[in-house]
Amino acid sequence: MKKNTLLKSTLIIMIVSCISRIIGFVRDMLIANNFGAGMYTDAYNIAVTVPETIFMLIGLAISTSFLPVLSKIKAEKGIKKMYDFANNMINILFIISLLFFVVTSIFSKEIVMVLGTGFDAETTILATRLTRITLINLLFMSINACFTSLLQVNEDFIIPSVLGLFFNLPMILYLLFFRSYDIIGLTIANVIGNFFRVIIQIPSLVSHGYKYKFFVNLKDEGIRAILILIIPVIIAAGANSLNMVVDKRIASSLEIGSISALGYAEKLIFFINSIITTSISSVAYPMMANAINEKRIHEFIELLKKSIIYLALVLIPITVGVIIFRKDIVSIIYERGKFTEYAVNLTTSALLGYTFGIFFTGMRDILNSTLFSMGKTKITTLNGIIGVIINICLSIILSKTIGISGVALASSIAMFITSILLFRNITNLEHNFNYKKLFIKIFKIIANSILMGLIIILFIKFVEGKIPQIIIIILGTAIGIIAYFSLCNLFNIKEVQEMKELALSKVAKKK
Repeated sequence: MKKNTLLKSTLIIMIVSCISRIIGFVRDMLIANNFGAGMYTDAYNIAVTVPETIFMLIGLAISTSFLPVLSKIKAEKGIKKMYDFANNMINILFIISLLFFVVTSIFSKEIVMVLGTGFDAETTILATRLTRITLINLLFMSINACFTSLLQVNEDFIIPSVLGLFFNLPMILYLLFFRSYDIIGLTIANVIGNFFRVIIQIPSLVSHGYKYKFFVNLKDEGIRAILILIIPVIIAAGANSLNMVVDKRIASSLEIGSISALGYAEKLIFFINSIITTSISSVAYPMMANAINEKRIHEFIELLKKSIIYLALVLIPITVGVIIFRKDIVSIIYERGKFTEYAVNLTTSALLGYTFGIFFTGMRDILNSTLFSMGKTKITTLNGIIGVIINICLSIILSKTIGISGVALASSIAMFITSILLFRNITNLEHNFNYKKLFIKIFKIIANSILMGLIIILFIKFVEGKIPQIIIIILGTAIGIIAYFSLCNLFNIKEVQEMKELALSKVAKKK
């Protein structure tokens, strides 16, 4: 493994993910500014949701099973055979997408009526018209997912990380420079954005030796391998959907606003994990798949250990910070208009419960990716179902004693148990995995994070009432970061030294 490849790529993707999220917020702000919240935005949101919902299953298949099969073919038969298989899959998926496009275009009105049950006749007509435009996205989504997997298996991570920027660009340009704003124009810009996500990947693919060919071979053994891998994942996805329904059902029996509070708190946790965990797993997953298929077991184990440590280094102190500033975070992000103090308190309670699972949610995703790279989707499915059952049982029990916090805490406990089960499965499969040093480092990170938290609390106590709350949050966060990394440096955590060396090398290059 090239020195610091995992760290460098992960940091780049984290930065790009943050920029992409910010640009996404800018896009949403421009849409809100130009169209408000009403018939046009309702119709638009339904229209863009339809192809995404239809593609969900195909996307799940590609993201979980296509990449490890590509990696295996590359290791065993060479890169040319891998590209042949990829072309076959791209063509098959394109034909499937084309069939879905034709059928759903015919029944687009019926689909809109199912998703938009409360729409009046005018909104239904508009949403149907927009849906017929956005369904073109089906033709791009499967190709985009396949192209991304091909780049990742070639350990090219930069282009896949910037796709969100190119997706948002046409919509932002349309909203900024076209004065006669029209929701149809915005919908067309959305389709162009999806087209851009495909086109931007082609030069990089060509540089890796990829050439497109049209042929279809339904008897390819790789297709059978994908089907074997994906079936357990579909079962797990169904279990997770059931879990969400049960959580909402339990929340509906609690105080008014509980369902919304859970949703708002979930979005905050998702924002953190989508930047940190996704950045690490999107780099580690293909690298681990390549290592395991090329029989580089020691490198595979080291990649897994590094992924867990980097995850812990970032998410554990974030967990402590969110616990300390939880109400301030909710107030800053949500408290305006009709989002009252009551809603802030309810969302804060939900956020506290979810916060304890931040690291373990990340752990679960990394360990799932590890098992996917090994082709062990049945294990991930079994553990996922166990986690769902635990979550449902604990949600029912804890909601009766601590309300909405109990529903959220049940999710965190389920994540913890699922992570432990997945970790145990991996160590049973790879007997050379020495986890004692890994646990020692995680213990040091937890200790440093708690000490950081105590320093922040002391600072808050000292300045509370003397300076504005927003300044307290900014200074408290800055002091916490300095204290945390100083402690990690003092306790000689190697990965922090690697981060420091990488940062210094970049500064030296600029000079």
